[in-house]
Amino acid sequence: MKTTNHLWLKLGITVCFACFVINPVTSQTSNDLKNLVDTLFDSYSSKVRPVVNQQHPLQLDVSFYVSSVNEVNEVDEKMVTTGYLELSWTDELLKWTPADYNNTDTIFVPQNDIWKPDLVLKNGFKKFEELGGKFYYLSIVHVGGVIWLPFDVFETRCSMDITKFPFDTQSCDIKFITWSHTVDQIEISKSTNGIQFYNYEENGVWKIVDTSSMIKKDQSESEIDFTIKLQRKPLYYVMNIILPVIFLGYLNILVFVIPVDAGEKMSFSVTVFLSFAVFLTIISALLPTSSTSIPILAIYLVIQLVYGVLALIISAFQLRLRHRDETEEVHAFWVKAIKLQQRLRCKKYSQVENLNNNDEKEGKEAVRNNYVAPAETFGWNQVASSIDFFAFWFFSITNSLISIVMFAMAANM
Repeated sequence: MKTTNHLWLKLGITVCFACFVINPVTSQTSNDLKNLVDTLFDSYSSKVRPVVNQQHPLQLDVSFYVSSVNEVNEVDEKMVTTGYLELSWTDELLKWTPADYNNTDTIFVPQNDIWKPDLVLKNGFKKFEELGGKFYYLSIVHVGGVIWLPFDVFETRCSMDITKFPFDTQSCDIKFITWSHTVDQIEISKSTNGIQFYNYEENGVWKIVDTSSMIKKDQSESEIDFTIKLQRKPLYYVMNIILPVIFLGYLNILVFVIPVDAGEKMSFSVTVFLSFAVFLTIISALLPTSSTSIPILAIYLVIQLVYGVLALIISAFQLRLRHRDETEEVHAFWVKAIKLQQRLRCKKYSQVENLNNNDEKEGKEAVRNNYVAPAETFGWNQVASSIDFFAFWFFSITNSLISIVMFAMAANM
């Protein structure tokens, strides 16, 4: 029994010893970190570029992580995004041997305690500001690798092409540049991760369809551009602007369905015209003041306004003709228009059952195919009716064609 217990005891000691040798237990203390920091920063200066040979440029790696697209303002041509940059470089003056400090391989120091690149937002709306803040900490590994993650809300300028509004796609750049140092001192050599997403929350109006990054080296400063391609979600504008405008366009045509004697033609036409003017004002408030690109939707509204003006002119002219003296003879042009209207509406002349030979005296109204031209004269009421007929079909066909062509161009161009 004693022999068995003795064997188990020796086995346990052997296992514990083996584990200790293979995986030694280390525990950095506050004194270890304090000694390391004191040693590293004893002669360190945050004003000196951390390269041993000052003739060599410092290699900088910049990536961008997007959390949300807060706003795309077409009027101010501005894009607001929330996210953070990941900047990494090698600080050759901050290196140590982990074994000398109880295997400490990573430390964290405040942002302002070490040298960092003077990277600023080039195309921002506000004044140049330092990235990050006093409360930011940078991680440093024992080989000198430094990682800085400044988080911010970036307001950038973005040139808008609103020709296809609201089916448009915009490409907006977020540009960062080293402001004081030249490319010979700080070189943005790569963007390992480009643009990535960090807890991304999708915008209600805009959808990100593509991202890219580009490093520019053909200038004195190092610059990196992050491009975000945005596509507008058109449902809101279709439901609240486009469909009402299309329906108003067809309401404008209904002015030619109202009889001239009803007395409501002019008031109806003016009401529809003013409605178009209101929608044009609403759309103008949504778009930037620019002459370089005009939305197809705005052109469509102007065309509808022109239709409204034409409808008013035709209605006024029509009322004027309707109230002419009935004794005044109808011009031959209007007679031809009335007859053409009757043919298009499939209205036949009255059939003659019995013709008297004496009627040959009225040879000018001879019988043709068992039909005879009406003997009564045409009145101004029929002139007004023919104007309604032709105007209704002209406006209906052209309005439909214009609507189909213009919105097809906006959606697919």
